[in-house]
Amino acid sequence: MPDEVERALAMYRAGDVPQARAVLTSIAGTGRTAASGHAAMALAGISLDENGLGGSCRKRLEQVAAGEDPWLGPLAAVMLTPEFASFTSSGSGRLLLRSLAAQLKGDLDTARNGFEQAADAHKGAELGDLAAILLGNLLLQTADQVAALEPLTYAREMCDGLLAGYAAYLESHVLIGQDEKDRAVSVLQYAHRESHPAKGGSEGLHPWVALRYGELLAGDPYLDVVHDQMENSAVSEGEVVREPFESARHHGQVSRPALVDVGFYLFPADFGPVHAGLERLKTWSDERYERGRRLVLALYTHVEDGRDEPRTQGLAQLWDKLDLPRPR
Repeated sequence: MPDEVERALAMYRAGDVPQARAVLTSIAGTGRTAASGHAAMALAGISLDENGLGGSCRKRLEQVAAGEDPWLGPLAAVMLTPEFASFTSSGSGRLLLRSLAAQLKGDLDTARNGFEQAADAHKGAELGDLAAILLGNLLLQTADQVAALEPLTYAREMCDGLLAGYAAYLESHVLIGQDEKDRAVSVLQYAHRESHPAKGGSEGLHPWVALRYGELLAGDPYLDVVHDQMENSAVSEGEVVREPFESARHHGQVSRPALVDVGFYLFPADFGPVHAGLERLKTWSDERYERGRRLVLALYTHVEDGRDEPRTQGLAQLWDKLDLPRPR
Protein backbone atom coordinates (compact mmCIF):
# COMPACT_ATOMS: atom_id res chain seq x y z
CA MET A 1 0.00 0.00 0.00
CA PRO A 2 1.44 3.44 -0.90
CA ASP A 3 2.63 5.45 2.09
CA GLU A 4 0.22 8.33 1.53
CA VAL A 5 -2.76 5.97 1.54
CA GLU A 6 -1.52 4.19 4.66
CA ARG A 7 -1.10 7.53 6.45
CA ALA A 8 -4.65 8.52 5.56
CA LEU A 9 -5.99 5.20 6.84
CA ALA A 10 -4.01 5.62 10.05
CA MET A 11 -5.81 8.94 10.49
CA TYR A 12 -9.13 7.18 9.89
CA ARG A 13 -8.38 4.47 12.46
CA ALA A 14 -7.34 7.18 14.93
CA GLY A 15 -10.76 8.79 14.63
CA ASP A 16 -10.06 11.68 12.25
CA VAL A 17 -12.64 10.45 9.75
CA PRO A 18 -13.41 13.68 7.80
CA GLN A 19 -9.74 14.52 7.20
CA ALA A 20 -8.90 10.92 6.25
CA ARG A 21 -11.79 10.77 3.80
CA ALA A 22 -10.77 14.12 2.27
CA VAL A 23 -7.18 12.99 1.78
CA LEU A 24 -8.21 9.64 0.29
CA THR A 25 -10.71 11.33 -2.04
CA SER A 26 -8.00 13.69 -3.25
CA ILE A 27 -5.57 10.83 -3.94
CA ALA A 28 -8.26 8.73 -5.64
CA GLY A 29 -8.94 11.57 -8.05
CA THR A 30 -5.36 12.02 -9.24
CA GLY A 31 -5.69 9.72 -12.28
CA ARG A 32 -4.77 6.15 -13.16
CA THR A 33 -1.98 5.45 -10.70
CA ALA A 34 -1.29 2.77 -8.10
CA ALA A 35 -1.87 5.32 -5.32
CA SER A 36 -5.25 6.38 -6.72
CA GLY A 37 -6.33 2.73 -7.02
CA HIS A 38 -5.42 1.97 -3.41
CA ALA A 39 -7.13 5.14 -2.21
CA ALA A 40 -10.29 4.25 -4.14
CA MET A 41 -10.32 0.78 -2.58
CA ALA A 42 -9.86 2.28 0.89
CA LEU A 43 -12.83 4.58 0.24
CA ALA A 44 -14.81 1.55 -0.92
CA GLY A 45 -14.00 -0.10 2.42
CA ILE A 46 -15.19 2.94 4.36
CA SER A 47 -18.41 3.12 2.34
CA LEU A 48 -18.91 -0.64 2.67
CA ASP A 49 -18.71 -0.35 6.45
CA GLU A 50 -21.13 2.58 6.56
CA ASN A 51 -23.70 1.85 3.85
CA GLY A 52 -23.07 -1.57 2.27
CA LEU A 53 -22.22 -2.48 -1.31
CA GLY A 54 -24.32 0.13 -3.11
CA GLY A 55 -23.89 3.83 -3.80
CA SER A 56 -20.43 5.28 -3.34
CA CYS A 57 -18.94 1.86 -2.54
CA ARG A 58 -19.97 0.56 -5.95
CA LYS A 59 -18.61 3.67 -7.67
CA ARG A 60 -15.20 3.17 -6.07
CA LEU A 61 -15.18 -0.56 -6.82
CA GLU A 62 -15.82 0.21 -10.48
CA GLN A 63 -12.83 2.57 -10.47
CA VAL A 64 -10.60 -0.12 -8.97
CA ALA A 65 -11.81 -2.90 -11.28
CA ALA A 66 -11.00 -0.68 -14.27
CA GLY A 67 -7.45 -0.05 -13.03
CA GLU A 68 -4.23 -2.04 -13.25
CA ASP A 69 -3.85 -3.65 -9.81
CA PRO A 70 -3.74 -7.48 -10.12
CA TRP A 71 -4.91 -7.96 -6.51
CA LEU A 72 -7.41 -5.17 -5.90
CA GLY A 73 -8.84 -5.26 -9.43
CA PRO A 74 -10.10 -8.86 -9.32
CA LEU A 75 -11.39 -8.44 -5.76
CA ALA A 76 -13.33 -5.33 -6.77
CA ALA A 77 -14.70 -7.16 -9.82
CA VAL A 78 -15.95 -10.02 -7.63
CA MET A 79 -17.52 -7.60 -5.14
CA LEU A 80 -19.45 -5.96 -7.97
CA THR A 81 -21.22 -9.18 -8.97
CA PRO A 82 -24.82 -10.06 -8.05
CA GLU A 83 -23.52 -13.38 -6.71
CA PHE A 84 -21.32 -11.65 -4.16
CA ALA A 85 -24.21 -9.45 -3.04
CA SER A 86 -26.41 -12.54 -2.69
CA PHE A 87 -23.81 -14.51 -0.70
CA THR A 88 -23.35 -11.66 1.78
CA SER A 89 -26.96 -10.49 2.13
CA SER A 90 -27.81 -12.64 5.16
CA GLY A 91 -26.97 -11.89 8.77
CA SER A 92 -24.03 -14.27 8.61
CA GLY A 93 -22.84 -12.68 5.39
CA ARG A 94 -22.60 -9.31 7.07
CA LEU A 95 -19.70 -10.64 9.14
CA LEU A 96 -17.83 -11.14 5.87
CA LEU A 97 -18.64 -7.60 4.76
CA ARG A 98 -17.46 -6.14 8.06
CA SER A 99 -14.27 -8.20 7.87
CA LEU A 100 -13.67 -7.19 4.26
CA ALA A 101 -14.26 -3.54 5.14
CA ALA A 102 -11.71 -3.91 7.94
CA GLN A 103 -9.15 -5.31 5.48
CA LEU A 104 -9.67 -2.48 3.01
CA LYS A 105 -9.25 0.03 5.84
CA GLY A 106 -5.99 -1.58 6.94
CA ASP A 107 -7.17 -3.50 10.01
CA LEU A 108 -5.79 -6.86 8.95
CA ASP A 109 -6.08 -8.68 12.29
CA THR A 110 -9.81 -7.96 12.55
CA ALA A 111 -10.27 -9.03 8.92
CA ARG A 112 -8.41 -12.31 9.38
CA ASN A 113 -10.32 -13.20 12.54
CA GLY A 114 -13.63 -12.56 10.79
CA PHE A 115 -12.74 -14.58 7.70
CA GLU A 116 -11.51 -17.51 9.80
CA GLN A 117 -14.64 -17.44 11.94
CA ALA A 118 -16.93 -17.41 8.90
CA ALA A 119 -14.94 -20.12 7.11
CA ASP A 120 -15.20 -22.43 10.12
CA ALA A 121 -18.85 -21.68 10.93
CA HIS A 122 -20.09 -22.15 7.36
CA LYS A 123 -17.74 -24.83 6.03
CA GLY A 124 -19.39 -26.76 3.20
CA ALA A 125 -21.69 -23.86 2.28
CA GLU A 126 -21.17 -21.10 -0.30
CA LEU A 127 -20.64 -18.53 2.43
CA GLY A 128 -17.87 -20.64 3.92
CA ASP A 129 -16.27 -21.08 0.51
CA LEU A 130 -16.29 -17.31 -0.04
CA ALA A 131 -14.82 -16.77 3.42
CA ALA A 132 -12.02 -19.24 2.60
CA ILE A 133 -11.23 -17.36 -0.61
CA LEU A 134 -11.17 -13.99 1.15
CA LEU A 135 -8.94 -15.48 3.84
CA GLY A 136 -6.57 -16.82 1.20
CA ASN A 137 -6.53 -13.45 -0.55
CA LEU A 138 -5.69 -11.69 2.73
CA LEU A 139 -2.90 -14.16 3.51
CA LEU A 140 -1.43 -13.57 0.06
CA GLN A 141 -1.40 -9.82 0.74
CA THR A 142 0.51 -10.42 3.97
CA ALA A 143 3.06 -12.65 2.18
CA ASP A 144 1.96 -15.86 3.94
CA GLN A 145 1.73 -17.92 0.76
CA VAL A 146 2.04 -21.32 2.42
CA ALA A 147 -0.96 -20.62 4.66
CA ALA A 148 -2.91 -19.13 1.75
CA LEU A 149 -2.70 -22.28 -0.37
CA GLU A 150 -4.90 -24.47 1.84
CA PRO A 151 -8.09 -22.34 1.90
CA LEU A 152 -7.71 -21.43 -1.77
CA THR A 153 -7.27 -25.02 -2.94
CA TYR A 154 -10.19 -26.12 -0.77
CA ALA A 155 -12.47 -23.42 -2.19
CA ARG A 156 -11.41 -24.11 -5.78
CA GLU A 157 -12.23 -27.81 -5.37
CA MET A 158 -15.59 -27.09 -3.73
CA CYS A 159 -16.87 -24.36 -6.05
CA ASP A 160 -17.66 -23.70 -9.67
CA GLY A 161 -18.22 -20.57 -11.74
CA LEU A 162 -17.34 -17.23 -10.18
CA LEU A 163 -15.94 -18.46 -6.86
CA ALA A 164 -13.97 -21.30 -8.46
CA GLY A 165 -12.46 -18.90 -10.99
CA TYR A 166 -11.41 -16.43 -8.31
CA ALA A 167 -10.04 -19.10 -5.97
CA ALA A 168 -8.03 -20.67 -8.79
CA TYR A 169 -6.73 -17.27 -9.94
CA LEU A 170 -5.36 -16.60 -6.46
CA GLU A 171 -4.08 -20.16 -6.06
CA SER A 172 -2.11 -19.85 -9.28
CA HIS A 173 -0.11 -16.94 -7.86
CA VAL A 174 1.01 -19.14 -4.98
CA LEU A 175 1.98 -21.98 -7.33
CA ILE A 176 3.91 -19.66 -9.66
CA GLY A 177 5.73 -18.25 -6.63
CA GLN A 178 6.68 -21.82 -5.68
CA ASP A 179 7.87 -22.48 -9.26
CA GLU A 180 5.14 -25.11 -9.70
CA LYS A 181 4.48 -24.11 -13.31
CA ASP A 182 2.75 -27.30 -14.42
CA ARG A 183 0.30 -27.14 -11.51
CA ALA A 184 -0.14 -23.41 -12.01
CA VAL A 185 -1.02 -23.73 -15.68
CA SER A 186 -3.54 -26.50 -14.91
CA VAL A 187 -5.17 -24.34 -12.23
CA LEU A 188 -5.20 -21.28 -14.50
CA GLN A 189 -6.68 -23.26 -17.38
CA TYR A 190 -9.48 -24.24 -15.03
CA ALA A 191 -9.82 -20.66 -13.79
CA HIS A 192 -9.96 -19.40 -17.37
CA ARG A 193 -12.85 -21.73 -18.09
CA GLU A 194 -14.77 -21.22 -14.83
CA SER A 195 -14.41 -17.43 -14.79
CA HIS A 196 -15.89 -17.10 -18.29
CA PRO A 197 -19.33 -15.43 -18.20
CA ALA A 198 -20.80 -18.30 -20.20
CA LYS A 199 -19.77 -20.68 -17.40
CA GLY A 200 -21.16 -18.57 -14.57
CA GLY A 201 -18.16 -16.32 -14.06
CA SER A 202 -18.22 -12.58 -14.56
CA GLU A 203 -17.29 -9.93 -17.12
CA GLY A 204 -15.21 -8.20 -14.48
CA LEU A 205 -13.15 -11.14 -13.20
CA HIS A 206 -12.53 -12.98 -16.47
CA PRO A 207 -10.09 -10.48 -18.04
CA TRP A 208 -7.81 -10.69 -14.99
CA VAL A 209 -7.79 -14.48 -15.10
CA ALA A 210 -7.32 -14.63 -18.87
CA LEU A 211 -4.46 -12.13 -18.68
CA ARG A 212 -2.60 -14.16 -16.04
CA TYR A 213 -3.14 -17.32 -18.09
CA GLY A 214 -1.89 -15.61 -21.25
CA GLU A 215 1.20 -14.28 -19.48
CA LEU A 216 2.07 -17.77 -18.24
CA LEU A 217 1.65 -19.34 -21.68
CA ALA A 218 3.66 -16.58 -23.32
CA GLY A 219 6.47 -16.97 -20.83
CA ASP A 220 6.80 -20.73 -21.38
CA PRO A 221 5.49 -21.98 -24.75
CA TYR A 222 6.85 -25.48 -24.02
CA LEU A 223 4.13 -26.16 -21.46
CA ASP A 224 2.18 -29.32 -22.20
CA VAL A 225 -1.13 -27.45 -22.41
CA VAL A 226 0.13 -25.47 -25.42
CA HIS A 227 1.02 -28.58 -27.39
CA ASP A 228 -2.16 -30.37 -26.30
CA GLN A 229 -4.30 -27.54 -27.65
CA MET A 230 -2.27 -27.39 -30.87
CA GLU A 231 -2.88 -31.09 -31.46
CA ASN A 232 -6.51 -31.20 -30.33
CA SER A 233 -7.65 -28.07 -32.17
CA ALA A 234 -5.20 -28.04 -35.10
CA VAL A 235 -4.08 -24.48 -34.35
CA SER A 236 -0.67 -22.86 -34.23
CA GLU A 237 1.33 -22.15 -31.09
CA GLY A 238 0.72 -18.43 -31.56
CA GLU A 239 -3.04 -18.92 -31.70
CA VAL A 240 -2.98 -20.85 -28.41
CA VAL A 241 -1.00 -18.08 -26.70
CA ARG A 242 -3.10 -15.30 -28.20
CA GLU A 243 -6.50 -16.75 -27.24
CA PRO A 244 -6.49 -15.66 -23.56
CA PHE A 245 -5.67 -12.06 -24.52
CA GLU A 246 -8.45 -12.11 -27.10
CA SER A 247 -10.90 -13.53 -24.56
CA ALA A 248 -9.88 -10.90 -22.00
CA ARG A 249 -10.38 -8.07 -24.45
CA HIS A 250 -13.75 -9.40 -25.62
CA HIS A 251 -15.02 -9.24 -22.04
CA GLY A 252 -13.48 -5.88 -21.14
CA GLN A 253 -16.62 -3.97 -20.21
CA VAL A 254 -15.77 -3.84 -16.48
CA SER A 255 -12.03 -4.64 -16.31
CA ARG A 256 -9.54 -3.98 -19.09
CA PRO A 257 -5.97 -4.04 -17.83
CA ALA A 258 -3.57 -2.35 -20.21
CA LEU A 259 -1.49 -5.54 -20.37
CA VAL A 260 -4.40 -7.09 -22.28
CA ASP A 261 -4.07 -4.49 -25.03
CA VAL A 262 -0.30 -5.03 -25.17
CA GLY A 263 -0.76 -8.79 -25.61
CA PHE A 264 -3.73 -8.60 -27.95
CA TYR A 265 -2.48 -5.96 -30.40
CA LEU A 266 1.05 -7.29 -30.72
CA PHE A 267 -0.15 -10.25 -32.78
CA PRO A 268 -1.56 -8.20 -35.68
CA ALA A 269 1.35 -5.75 -35.22
CA ASP A 270 -1.02 -2.87 -34.46
CA PHE A 271 1.58 -0.87 -32.56
CA GLY A 272 -0.49 2.22 -31.72
CA PRO A 273 -2.58 0.48 -29.03
CA VAL A 274 0.53 -1.37 -27.80
CA HIS A 275 2.36 1.90 -27.15
CA ALA A 276 -0.76 3.41 -25.57
CA GLY A 277 -1.12 0.42 -23.26
CA LEU A 278 2.51 0.64 -22.22
CA GLU A 279 2.11 4.34 -21.42
CA ARG A 280 -0.88 3.54 -19.18
CA LEU A 281 1.21 0.93 -17.40
CA LYS A 282 4.10 3.36 -16.97
CA THR A 283 1.77 5.93 -15.41
CA TRP A 284 0.36 3.32 -13.04
CA SER A 285 3.61 1.98 -11.58
CA ASP A 286 7.13 0.86 -12.41
CA GLU A 287 6.15 -2.73 -11.60
CA ARG A 288 3.28 -2.77 -14.11
CA TYR A 289 5.45 -1.18 -16.78
CA GLU A 290 8.11 -3.82 -16.23
CA ARG A 291 5.42 -6.49 -16.64
CA GLY A 292 4.58 -4.89 -19.99
CA ARG A 293 8.21 -4.98 -21.08
CA ARG A 294 8.50 -8.65 -20.11
CA LEU A 295 5.32 -9.51 -22.00
CA VAL A 296 6.59 -7.86 -25.19
CA LEU A 297 9.83 -9.80 -24.87
CA ALA A 298 8.00 -13.09 -24.26
CA LEU A 299 5.69 -12.64 -27.26
CA TYR A 300 8.38 -11.70 -29.76
CA THR A 301 8.80 -15.17 -31.24
CA HIS A 302 5.05 -15.40 -31.85
CA VAL A 303 4.70 -12.09 -33.68
CA GLU A 304 8.03 -11.62 -35.49
CA ASP A 305 7.96 -12.18 -39.27
CA GLY A 306 11.01 -11.16 -41.28
CA ARG A 307 8.95 -11.16 -44.49
CA ASP A 308 6.75 -8.33 -43.17
CA GLU A 309 8.77 -5.10 -43.38
CA PRO A 310 6.30 -2.80 -41.52
CA ARG A 311 6.01 -5.38 -38.74
CA THR A 312 9.80 -5.71 -38.50
CA GLN A 313 10.24 -1.94 -38.40
CA GLY A 314 7.51 -1.52 -35.77
CA LEU A 315 9.02 -4.19 -33.56
CA ALA A 316 12.46 -2.58 -33.88
CA GLN A 317 11.06 0.80 -32.82
CA LEU A 318 9.24 -0.82 -29.90
CA TRP A 319 12.44 -2.60 -28.85
CA ASP A 320 14.37 0.67 -28.89
CA LYS A 321 11.72 2.49 -26.86
CA LEU A 322 11.58 -0.26 -24.23
CA ASP A 323 15.37 -0.69 -24.20
CA LEU A 324 14.99 -4.45 -24.57
CA PRO A 325 17.83 -6.86 -25.38
CA ARG A 326 17.91 -7.76 -29.04
CA PRO A 327 16.35 -11.20 -29.74
CA ARG A 328 18.77 -13.79 -31.02
